[in-house]
Amino acid sequence: MKYFVVENFTNHEDCKNLINDAKKLINKSNYYRYHGNREDIASSSLAFNQLLLESPNWKNLSKKLNSKEFFETCCNKLGIDSDKFYIKDFFKLNSPTLNQKRYKMMSNLKVNLISNKSLLKLLIYRSYRDLLRRIKFSKIFNISKKPIELLYNYAQAGNGYSREIHRDSDSRLIIFILYLNDLSENGEGGTLDFYKLIKEDKNLVTPSYDSCEKVDSIKPEVGKLVMLLNEDDSYHAVSEIKNFTNYRHFIYGAFTLLSNKNQFIKNKSKVCTDYHNYE
Repeated sequence: MKYFVVENFTNHEDCKNLINDAKKLINKSNYYRYHGNREDIASSSLAFNQLLLESPNWKNLSKKLNSKEFFETCCNKLGIDSDKFYIKDFFKLNSPTLNQKRYKMMSNLKVNLISNKSLLKLLIYRSYRDLLRRIKFSKIFNISKKPIELLYNYAQAGNGYSREIHRDSDSRLIIFILYLNDLSENGEGGTLDFYKLIKEDKNLVTPSYDSCEKVDSIKPEVGKLVMLLNEDDSYHAVSEIKNFTNYRHFIYGAFTLLSNKNQFIKNKSKVCTDYHNYE
């Protein structure tokens, strides 16, 4: 398992401003809720696009994360040859067309609120986009370098949120978490825990706690960046957040292969990447 930690990747004042801007500018209805008590908004969504237009703080952070320098630093730290990849925006649209806006708006609605006709259009368009991605970024047209895109979410997680031991989906190459705040005192959990497999487990994607041993635990702290190479043994979990009076604000993302296979996933286990979350 390869990972590294950067303290103060973003300073305290900037982190505070990012949280405040998100609270002020993002409508609650634009968040996607899952994993008990976690809410996300994707970097490719219309709401996030608007956030970048209205918040210089988020625009600056986005520019920093999407820079070639950031990607090359990650590759150097994790022992990856950055020359084998090139960064391409496919899901992130700076100037979406009217049809693309309509599609993204439908994607954000709950299924039971979409008419049958609109739902059919949504499925057809999603299938078209998936086919387009597979063809456009296949090995046939990308012989020397593999196309990747930085896809990430701004997230906030409160009491009850946890993640089981797992490795991330196959197409994610480099994973990162950037913490924007500390958790309040007197609570429990919220740490990012790394594990190694100590005995055989039938499930190589989400092995049981009995099959694993904790090797490190990272506490959320303002401005801390954690970067992880997505390999067969990149097992990590989040301990359940309990008895805290605030939320854990963070950015979770990954440099994601738009096609081709992650060369570091070598066993037969498979985890599909939910690209539609970024449509």
